Amino acid sequence: MAVCVVLAGGITGWVLLNGDDSGPPPLSAYGRRNLARSPTPKPEAVKLRPISGDQLCAVVPDGLRKPLVTDGKYGGKDASTRAATRTEKRAACSWNNSKMDVGGGAFGHRTLTISVEAKSTETQGAAEYARKRFDDDRKGHDRRVNIRDGKRVDGRTTGSSFGEPRQLGYGDASYSQSSIGHSGLHTTVFVRQGPWLIQVAYGGANRTGAKYPTGDETRDAAGKVAELVTAEMAKDADKVKLAGPCGIVSVRDVEAAFFPEADGPAVDSRDGRIKQNTCTWSISEPVDHKPGQEYTSRGGQLQIHVVDWGDGELGSRFQYDRATRQYDRYLAQGGIGDANIQVGYEPRQNITGLGEKAFAVLSTSTKPDADPEDDRPRKELLIKVLSGDHTIDFTFRGTTTGGGLTQAKGYQEPTFDPTLTRKALERLAKTFVPALK
Repeated sequence: MAVCVVLAGGITGWVLLNGDDSGPPPLSAYGRRNLARSPTPKPEAVKLRPISGDQLCAVVPDGLRKPLVTDGKYGGKDASTRAATRTEKRAACSWNNSKMDVGGGAFGHRTLTISVEAKSTETQGAAEYARKRFDDDRKGHDRRVNIRDGKRVDGRTTGSSFGEPRQLGYGDASYSQSSIGHSGLHTTVFVRQGPWLIQVAYGGANRTGAKYPTGDETRDAAGKVAELVTAEMAKDADKVKLAGPCGIVSVRDVEAAFFPEADGPAVDSRDGRIKQNTCTWSISEPVDHKPGQEYTSRGGQLQIHVVDWGDGELGSRFQYDRATRQYDRYLAQGGIGDANIQVGYEPRQNITGLGEKAFAVLSTSTKPDADPEDDRPRKELLIKVLSGDHTIDFTFRGTTTGGGLTQAKGYQEPTFDPTLTRKALERLAKTFVPALK
């Protein structure tokens, strides 16, 4: 997933995470031309339900999970969400404990991981893609088997060992496979449920006593969790709402504030003493065109970043005031940057009627040595809000006006209009901030 992050020195840039090829807003969002392709037959559409890593974590009740992976000093949870578009959704949740009492006076390492994904392409619907991918994966897992009847059969004495897949009864199709490697003994359950591909893995190794948990133990645990996750992913997409801060505004809200079409949100959560949630939507405007016609489209990336600072000296008010001084300092010193990128800032503008305090600031990023035709200045508008123990950043980067068929009368290249952008962000903020708990 491509997200907009602040690099060293506060410079904004694009970073590609986890191999997700969705990338930043399309180049056309910044005024580039697209050459329309000839139309291709559309596969049967399958509506994909919202899903986040936090929702996956919530599927497993503590009564089931804690005996498998306990909380504590050496335990932790991680939830992530990637590729939240109309055609692709992926989410994951995991727990680990590196020094867990596993019973019988023994201590060991245990992990429980869950991941789900669904995807459609120009030639394959989501359900068809899932069937093909599931079948291909099963063939690959059959080929890597090197343990039969408890004995290694590949003639090697080192390297990971894989047992034979076992057929299961979850979802539309499912099986499990156990393996032993550097991280211990694990069982992974693979499930196909409609358009969804589900994986649940559980296992680990022991520091004392028996070297590994038993295969029956890991298979039973992974199976119980897989059954719960499969039931969750079978729910009707129309009856499921994204939970947490990223579920406060819908895709329709984003499209109403900006323009169609919006994909997302991708969700990134950090659950520690300071809790953070980042919600990201990609927005683009479709352009009616015939094959061979050149066109451009406005669009960009919307991000809402929520931080719960809690009480204390470094709480939300301190952080908000610190941000105001930071942007004032950037303005006074003429911007920030280096030989690769320069970011300039306009004066902050205070906003009334939004949270306890709020301000807007416009920035422009340029690459000094870039060809002007290949890398035009990119503008970003930030609205920062203080509300209780929270600070909320609403940002948009891209273009908000212009676009269309390049040969049409009155055509204008897509540009960033600060007035339109601020109006859209304030509209979303006025919905989001009062609803944030």
